[in-house]
Amino acid sequence: MFDTLIDRFAQKAPVATMVRGLLAHSLSAERLDDIFRAKAERQYEGELLFSSVVELLSLVVTKSQKSLHAAYQAHHEELSVSLTAFYDKLVGMELPVIRALVRDTAQRMRAVAQQLEPDRQSLLAGYELRVLDGSHLAASEHRIKETRRLRGGPLPGHSLVILDPTRGLVVDMLPCADGHAQERSLLIELADEFQPGQLWIADRNFCTVLFLHEVAVSGASFVVRRHAGLPLERLGPSQPAGRCSSGKLFEQAGSVPDGFGNSLRVRIIRLRLDRPTESGDNEIEILTNLPSTTISAAAVADEYHRRWSIEAVFGELTLSLRGEIDTLGYPGAALLGYAIALVIYNLLSIVKTTIRVVHGVEAAEQVSMYYLADEISSTWRGMEIVLPAETWRERFGSCDARQLASRLRKIAAHVDVRRYLKHPRRSPKQPRPKRIGSSPHVSTERLLRQRKK
Repeated sequence: MFDTLIDRFAQKAPVATMVRGLLAHSLSAERLDDIFRAKAERQYEGELLFSSVVELLSLVVTKSQKSLHAAYQAHHEELSVSLTAFYDKLVGMELPVIRALVRDTAQRMRAVAQQLEPDRQSLLAGYELRVLDGSHLAASEHRIKETRRLRGGPLPGHSLVILDPTRGLVVDMLPCADGHAQERSLLIELADEFQPGQLWIADRNFCTVLFLHEVAVSGASFVVRRHAGLPLERLGPSQPAGRCSSGKLFEQAGSVPDGFGNSLRVRIIRLRLDRPTESGDNEIEILTNLPSTTISAAAVADEYHRRWSIEAVFGELTLSLRGEIDTLGYPGAALLGYAIALVIYNLLSIVKTTIRVVHGVEAAEQVSMYYLADEISSTWRGMEIVLPAETWRERFGSCDARQLASRLRKIAAHVDVRRYLKHPRRSPKQPRPKRIGSSPHVSTERLLRQRKK
């Protein structure tokens, strides 16, 4: 009977069905609790399991429940712990556990993506791309006692997020509990992540001597906008290097000293913009160690522009999901909620990949993440009521990546792409008109009568 119900959901709500199946595969209770046991340093399991905390937070992140308290109310009988005990567990969440959650699930989703598109080529031939950027959580409500009398908004933390733009997956997250700490302070933790054949793309916040030298020593490459404070020696004259989509290009050789007698040879790509940036810059400089014999200056500029792909991810976390839960003031709780949002984003990215495989590239590019997430939030409660979690685990949790990819393709065949299309603005946004009148209220009916006259 349950198999028939899953098939019914697959026909009427295929996106929600795919996401629920992916959750059963990548976020099974057993796997989540194994992550907690392996990475937790101070917390212990007790009666409330880590998997139960993730499950409830997922309901809030997907907007299936309006608040964490509402999610607890709906599942308190299954949890068998008090609300206070639940919040205590959430508040004490440790950063290594949070990072491991994102990394582990990303690896599993990457295996599924490779089964869906085994022939997908890198966006830059010969290189495995990584886009790096920081994400600061918005200020939370003043719920913690020490914050109630403060005028400033309490910042619950930030993180470094690493995106694989070829697969569209967030592959890592480095959380930081101090909302005022510099993003650069986390770069030392990235040293072990640099691998030969990778290309790291980042903004000027990450343009440090340590970052550039560590990437180069590891055998990887970088495309980074130059920070004004970076020590840089210019070698030779600047030469015209053609154009890219945003302006004229010039190139010259340079080197970055590390202060210990070592220098890193770099290419300095100067981009004279056709239109200034939001901060008013008419020129930007991009540093790279990519070989000039195979990668042109225009290609370097295009790769740097790919940095905006991670900004699109951050936008989706705000628009389509509830990645920043402002009622969670404690850093561990807020960062876990954000990590779960990154995991859900990866699941939706796999759904888009499946749609691309089944319905074509053009159809997938027109699909809106917002409408995918909207189907999840509107369907999730019904799925929970009708189908027990064991049913999803039996059908999706035990299969390998190849079997799961096959099942996803079958479900995606039921997707009517027209239900999820983007609706881009057809005309420029009009500026808000200047408000007139001194009365605090007006009668809409009288205004409409004046329009008719």
